[in-house]
Formats: sequence, structure tokens, C-alpha cells
Amino acid sequence: MATIVDINFTGVTITEPGDGHNTGTLSGTLQVNYTTGIVTLASGTTDLHFSGPPGHSYTTFVLAHVGDVFTLTSGTGLTLTWTGQQPSALTVGTGLNVVILPGHIYSTLSAATNHLISTIPCFAAGTLIRRPRGDAPVESLQVGDLVVTASGEPRPVKWIGHSDFDLRSHPNPRPVFPVRIAADALGPGRPSQDLYVSSGHSICIDLCGEVLIPAGLLVNGTTVAPVEVEEISYWHVELDSHDILIANNLPAESYLAMGNRTFFAEAGATVDAPEGGERTYADFCRPVAIDGPILAFVRERLMIQAQALGWTASRDADLHLLVDGEIRHPLAEGDAAVFLFRDTARDVRLVSNTFVPARIGLGDRRELGVALYGLAFVGSGGEARRVSLDDPRLGEGLHGDEASSGAYWRWTKGELVLDPQFWAGLTGQVAVFVNYNAQTTRQWIPPARPAEVIPVKSRSKQRLYSVR
Repeated sequence: MATIVDINFTGVTITEPGDGHNTGTLSGTLQVNYTTGIVTLASGTTDLHFSGPPGHSYTTFVLAHVGDVFTLTSGTGLTLTWTGQQPSALTVGTGLNVVILPGHIYSTLSAATNHLISTIPCFAAGTLIRRPRGDAPVESLQVGDLVVTASGEPRPVKWIGHSDFDLRSHPNPRPVFPVRIAADALGPGRPSQDLYVSSGHSICIDLCGEVLIPAGLLVNGTTVAPVEVEEISYWHVELDSHDILIANNLPAESYLAMGNRTFFAEAGATVDAPEGGERTYADFCRPVAIDGPILAFVRERLMIQAQALGWTASRDADLHLLVDGEIRHPLAEGDAAVFLFRDTARDVRLVSNTFVPARIGLGDRRELGVALYGLAFVGSGGEARRVSLDDPRLGEGLHGDEASSGAYWRWTKGELVLDPQFWAGLTGQVAVFVNYNAQTTRQWIPPARPAEVIPVKSRSKQRLYSVR
């Protein structure tokens, strides 16, 4: 296996999944020495440059690894993570996912190249794969065994690969967390029980013709959601050609080598000539949908089905004021909230719970509090002071400004410190008027269901060995 590898990022497309909040390209060439752990810019390369927001250039890098998982970081916000000397996932800044075709990191990519969320497509151990004589756990299959494809044809297994992860010590565990597709998420018995797959694993969906959609693009915070686990064993099954397997009674893709075989413990491929690195979506057995009306329609139908199964939206932001350490609840109606406190108060904070929209399928990966439209203080004498949302005295408690259709707002980060200058000189009881978006779905509440089948090792995160 090669120990010194040039990684070419010419025109690699980077975009935030969902609403495409930030999009750009990464260009430049790095030379990675896996023996010494030294990463340098290749000859003739001045920097590794991201063309879109925030438009950073990167010149210094630090390489670390745990087992076969490598993490490359720079001091200005770029992080790259890959497995087995073969990049398979990248992250820019705080939560922006690089969206590329697995195995193509060594190729020249352009913005027009088909791409998907870059994690290896895998089943979690315990997934039941359809066989002629009945379903069997994926980890029990052997080369030569017959499996039944979506067409009903029995086909022999050509190769089986697996990879085990201890995510307690993983430098960047989130891309490795499995996506849970809940029982009945796509209709009665589809899947027949919760199905756990990697986020890059494509599910086959029939819309007057079958299409493949990566599970990570179906995440909606209800019936399709990532699950934080401490340990996981991923498996995949390869046939003589790409096809559709039946997993927990749900059609899902078989393995297709795309330069990513080194992800698996059974790999025999080298970095010098990664098998299938030249493949694109054109080599898939079904058309792939990663955006546009098809994906939007499927996501809409998933939400309709989720609500039919009893999922309900929660919009409660638990908005309150913390006045010198004491909680004050508001008088609230619609998008308006009013809080009262004495003019002698010195430490006043606007506090709410927080949520990450991407975890309920809304694209934005920031941790958000509430969307503020306006803020004003009124003293007992009736005098009012409006505070502009770009007032520097609001400090670090707000995200950047946003606007749409004539409206202007800024998201809080969950706790906004209010400068005493805002009510200085006001007498008696001070009222602070908060105009905010109270209609935002912040999380989905599940229906009552049997206890989770995932064994729990600690209160913080779950441990997933198998799902049966």
C-alpha cells in the first residue's frame, strides 16, 4: 500500500445538504505521508482554497489517526476525515458537509459532477437480508450464498466486507453514526422493523419507476434520523453487479466498489489504484435522486406517513428571561412575548432551548435558539426604546442577519445577554418586548412505541452491535 499519496481537490464541490446554504469548490493538492504523518502542499500548490463562503485558504495541516480513521485539520476551520488511506468524508468549518462521490477524491471533479453525502454505503450488523429460504442477518452471510434481489431473482454473494467502529474515541463520529429508518416509515411493513444504515447508503423507492436516494438525504427528525451510538459494526454485500437487496423488507442497494473498498477490514485494494474510482452514478443499477422535485416529493410523503404514525411537531422554545439569576416567564401571544423586571436589574439574559434544523431535515446545521424580528424596552413612564438587531451591544449571542420577502431576522444562540444600557434611565418596572418566530418546528415528538431494541450502555450514547 502506498505511503505517500497526492490528494487532488481540483473543483471538488462543497455544499451544505438540504437548502444549499453555503456552496463552493475546494481546489489544490496535498501530499500525505502516512508513515511520518506529515502533510504538505504538493509542488506547485500555494494553498488549498475554498472558493465559496467563507472563502478561506488553507496552508498548514495536522494529521491524526485512530486505527484506520484519519483526521486532517487546519488552524482556520477545515477538517477532513477518511478511512483506510482513502478519503470518504470531509467537513468544512462547523458542520458544512462536503458532498462528493465516494472514491472520487483522487479524481478531478466539477460542480456539474453527480455527488452525494460522502460516507460508505453500509448496513448495520443485524440487518436481515432476504434469502430464498428466509431472511438472515447480514453478518451471517458467506461468499457464494444466494440472496434475493428486488426483482425476485436469487443471486450469489461475490464479496462481503465489514468495519467495526468504537466511536467513543473517534475524532469525528457524527458522519459515522447510522441513520435509523423506522418500521413502517415508507408504508406498512416497509421496513418491517427499524433499519440502520450509513447515511450514504441508498434506499430504493418506487415512484412510477424506481430511484435510489441516500438515507442521509431522507433525514427528517421523525421516522428517518441519525442515531448516536458508542460502537457499531457496518457490513456490506457485493454481487457480480450493482443490484437491489431486500433489507428488513425494504429495498436497498448492494455494494458497488467506487474506490472505497479499503473502508472494509476484508479489503485487498491499494491506494495506488483504487478499484472503481472512475465510477459515477451512471454505473448505478437505478437512477439516483439527490435533489430536485423527486427528492422533495419523497420527503413530503415521508412526513405525511410520519404524522399518520403519530409523530407531532413541537414548537415550544421555552423562551424566558433570566434576571439576576431568577427565571421570568413571558406574557405571550402569537409571535410576541413581553417580560417584566425592575430597573435595578443588572444581569438580564434572553434564554431559550436550542435545536439543529438539519437533524429534523431542514438543512441548516447551526445550533439555533429563536429567530428575533424585533426588540424594544419600555419604562413605567411609557417611553420606548427600540434596539436594532445589528446593535453591537447584543454581543456574541446572535447569528448573522438573514432576510427574505422583506422580512429581516437574526437567530439567537440560545442565550442572549442584554446590555444594561438598553434600559438605563428607565424607571420602575421595565418591560422588554420580544418579536420572534414562534411557529418554527423545533423537534418532533414520537408516538408511544415499544422500548428501543438497541442495548444502552450509558445514559449519554447508545451502543449498537445489532438490531434484530
